[in-house]
Amino acid sequence: MSNSSEGSRPIAVLLNANARLVTDKVKRSLERIVPRAHLFLSHTKEEAIDYVKHIIDNKYKTIFSGGGDGSFVHLVNMARDYLKKKRLGTTEPELPQFGILKLGTGNGLSSFVGSSGGTRLLEKSLASENLATINLSLIEQNNRIFHFAGSGFDARLLGDYYAFMNTLKTPATRKNFSGLVGYFVAGLGKTVPESILKPDRGEVKIEVERASENYFVEHRDGEDRSVPIENEVIYSGPSTAVAVATEPYYGYNVRAFPFANMRAGFMNLRVLLAKPVSLVANMRDYWNGSYRGPGVKDYLVKKVKVTYEKATPFQVGGDFDAFAEQIIYSIFPQTCKLIDFRHLA
Repeated sequence: MSNSSEGSRPIAVLLNANARLVTDKVKRSLERIVPRAHLFLSHTKEEAIDYVKHIIDNKYKTIFSGGGDGSFVHLVNMARDYLKKKRLGTTEPELPQFGILKLGTGNGLSSFVGSSGGTRLLEKSLASENLATINLSLIEQNNRIFHFAGSGFDARLLGDYYAFMNTLKTPATRKNFSGLVGYFVAGLGKTVPESILKPDRGEVKIEVERASENYFVEHRDGEDRSVPIENEVIYSGPSTAVAVATEPYYGYNVRAFPFANMRAGFMNLRVLLAKPVSLVANMRDYWNGSYRGPGVKDYLVKKVKVTYEKATPFQVGGDFDAFAEQIIYSIFPQTCKLIDFRHLA
């Protein structure tokens, strides 16, 4: 059943058993496809950590994971932390490669790698002799690595979504409102109205290192071009949200970072200036990444410092994190290899 290179262990499958789409039916399908010794279903963070240690110690080359983007962020950090502990060195260890199965609430990475078939894609992967991969740059902040994060409106919406979900008393009701429906209810019922009644477009200063290459994304004559910039302070003023990413998608195929792959080794920094009402009015263009207008400023950077006048909601990988006044993002020195399902025969 192994589809990895000669001398390596078979593929490991590690799933967040609490993910909405990891149903009993999916679990039965997985048990049919994957030998039990290579299938790991975690119910708690502690259990997931133990499984990651076992997978790394047994030299599995590829880890398939299920759950949303947040689950991937937790997984890649658990792997990195354990590998660093094993090496006892200062250099970053090489990460295993990952296969992203679409089995979570929000799944931007699954859009990036063409993962849409769940267990069907896993079965094809196990039968494939050569799995194509794609390199994903990662972002580091406060000793965590991830592929997207943001502060302001998007993080506030996530906080309102989780607060709304916590008001639902029965599993059936939570299931009905989990995901996109719940985000619309929280956004249109609380986040957007509050933003209108109590405008709070945070004053922010955004700085980059002059010694590094930095670019502004210019839209002219129907083309998008990256133009070098030399200023250290690239933006100062009000903002609705400030976000970074190294791949184009939020969950639900929202192409929120259309310039994330414009230059390898850079993150797409987006400064959202449009007010929430304008976001709703132009939702289709923002959703598919075609919006070109004064509502957004785009940059390509390797390290950036975001400083607010007051604490602002902050999210990492689609999970609400905290309130922050200053955030420093930098490109992680190593890329991560992901299985590219777009080339899977």
